[in-house]
Amino acid sequence: MPAMLKSKKLWGIAASFFFLWLALQKVDLKQIPTIMAGLRYQFIILMCLSLTCEHLARARRWQLILAHRSLSLKHSYFGLVLGYLFNNLLPARAGEFLRAFYLKKKNIAPAGEAFGSVVVERFLDGVVIVSMIIFSLMHFTATPLIRKASFSAVLFYCLVLLAIGFMVFRRSTFERISNSIFGILPERAADLLRRARDSFIDGLGLISRPAIFFKAVLLSFLSWGLSMLTLWLCLEMFSFNAGAAETVLLISVLSIGSMVPASPGMIGVYEFCCVLVLNGMLQHSPEHAATFGLVSHSVGYFYILAAGLTVLTIENLKFAELEKGETEVFASPESPSS
Repeated sequence: MPAMLKSKKLWGIAASFFFLWLALQKVDLKQIPTIMAGLRYQFIILMCLSLTCEHLARARRWQLILAHRSLSLKHSYFGLVLGYLFNNLLPARAGEFLRAFYLKKKNIAPAGEAFGSVVVERFLDGVVIVSMIIFSLMHFTATPLIRKASFSAVLFYCLVLLAIGFMVFRRSTFERISNSIFGILPERAADLLRRARDSFIDGLGLISRPAIFFKAVLLSFLSWGLSMLTLWLCLEMFSFNAGAAETVLLISVLSIGSMVPASPGMIGVYEFCCVLVLNGMLQHSPEHAATFGLVSHSVGYFYILAAGLTVLTIENLKFAELEKGETEVFASPESPSS
């Protein structure tokens, strides 16, 4: 497992450098200090406040998804922040597994169920992202690359919806099929996979509860609205005078870019997406577009770093312990107390 982690990190670093090179290849780096000197830095305070509200809304949504568990808003928020921290530091969305491990460690929910709830979150995010993509394609002439990526993202989320629906509403059929596959494995491994599967599907249970599902959808739109506000505040810091439509376009492309799993914290990918939109579609200079990507990404990155380190201190957790737990999250599922 350590060798695998090392390989993922190396590929993640390589991907980050590649996309950074793509983002900066047309940029005159000598102009960046001049652009930085003209920014309205007071907007950073408002961005941090907006980020805090967004994360609290997402924490409340996760708490709602696991309403049958004793998940407090505090632990929901702490788990969310730790997940973002690990997503920023490690490739392949490692933070999603870390969130499952955190709830398992806190004896709140089995790892499989916790991870299933994270998948529901990603699906709910997909509902909003698809809405924003459709809006953007209707209001802007997208480049061929963005158009292809948009259609791929819509297809992906539709497939996720079908898969979740099949597991929840045709659970017995799915269990029968998976049992036939698990049957070829050693008994211990098969039993571990069955328990992880059942726990994971339990985490998808929100889909079958319409009232709670509707509230979670509303919280998803609220949290993404706050994310748009944060991005718009940064656009204002650069005096881009962007409206709601331009902000939706930018956040849509950034959301598509987040589906690239290799790069830790979207380093490189984020900046490349900003250049694609701000320079390639909205006709701002490549220097302003790249500087915006670097600054807006840095604000969010260091905000999560500070919040994550604070949570680690409060919870008396060690980074190495969590990193090890993230790789072994489904190794020994247990039934937490309700």
